[in-house]
Amino acid sequence: MAPGVMIRETLTAGSTNAETADWAASSTIYFDARTSTGASTTPYASVSETLPYWLKVSRSGNSFSSFTSMDGVNWMQRGTSQTINMAQSVYVGLAVNSGSASSLATATFDNVSVSSASAPAPVISSVSATTGSIGSQVAISGTGFGGSQGNSVVLLNGTAVTINTWSGTSISITIPGGATSGPLVVSVAPGMNDSNPVMFTVTTQPLPSSWLDQDVGATGVGGKASYANGVFTVTGAGAQIYGTADAFHFVYQPLSGDGTIVARLVSVQGGSGFVAPGVMIRETLTAASTNAETADWAAYSSIYFDARTSTGASTTPYASVSETLPYWVKVSRSGNSFSSYTSPDGVNWTQRGTSQTINMAQSVYVGLAVNSGSASAIATATFDNVSVSAP
Repeated sequence: MAPGVMIRETLTAGSTNAETADWAASSTIYFDARTSTGASTTPYASVSETLPYWLKVSRSGNSFSSFTSMDGVNWMQRGTSQTINMAQSVYVGLAVNSGSASSLATATFDNVSVSSASAPAPVISSVSATTGSIGSQVAISGTGFGGSQGNSVVLLNGTAVTINTWSGTSISITIPGGATSGPLVVSVAPGMNDSNPVMFTVTTQPLPSSWLDQDVGATGVGGKASYANGVFTVTGAGAQIYGTADAFHFVYQPLSGDGTIVARLVSVQGGSGFVAPGVMIRETLTAASTNAETADWAAYSSIYFDARTSTGASTTPYASVSETLPYWVKVSRSGNSFSSYTSPDGVNWTQRGTSQTINMAQSVYVGLAVNSGSASAIATATFDNVSVSAP
């Protein structure tokens, strides 16, 4: 049994094709391709999975590529792209077999999206919130929503939400009673073509206005965040905020130009290995982004100034101080100079290491970062006295 997503030249049995498929018997997702008509099918790469899991296959000319994702936001290519000389007009869709000519198998798919240059899928570019309580309103901005709603819907974890207003680039929704956390997508009629997902948490303790949150990189387990009585509680997974690519949960807001984030790190619980909660300024929300962070390396009871000074480069620790939580942390930007500070009381600050030059864009992200040191465990950190300021 190997259900998946497929691009196929013809509807004949021996057709060339490229597929990202779940080999259910081995709980593994493979990239398979038949590169010439009637030839054998070759598996090129795989990843172990626990459903639900996100699958993608794409074509660019005669180059076909496979991708998988745990959340529909952070994608990883599986294997190398394969060259298949297909006709211009092909077929794309969902494929299911049973592994037998005498029995049936059933697979369910959601968040199905087909996109091409001539008929792009709807795209969510931003949302006004990633957390909310029942009855709260959320603004969705993007493209390809259609001039009017018609039979189109917005789905939250597979259930339609209440629509207030609808245009081709903007939708206002209300979170209805009974809503549950999960992917928020715009599904456009008549084909019910789905947009990219944004993970949304239904909670009685939503983040304050202007604060958003999401996983960055391959975390393995989804993170979440809440706010109550001046305290941010951030739960995240992910092996590291280090190396050449990060994996963590980020509670953030946009920052234009110079600015500073300050927080008191109150507590850290759970996780294993390199748990490193802290405050961060980050150029993009991709795993390999340049960033500067003042972080607590919990295993060493030390707070470090870490920075990745170019995209995809290694992360370097520049200086540290032993700590006993709670402890105050700060990171600031002045032009392309980034500096780290710590304080036992929030009044008397000490710079950690020397300021580092990082050529970031004018518009960046600033916030609270939490990982667990593992792709299979979570860690929870609490922060209070959080402030973001600009000169």
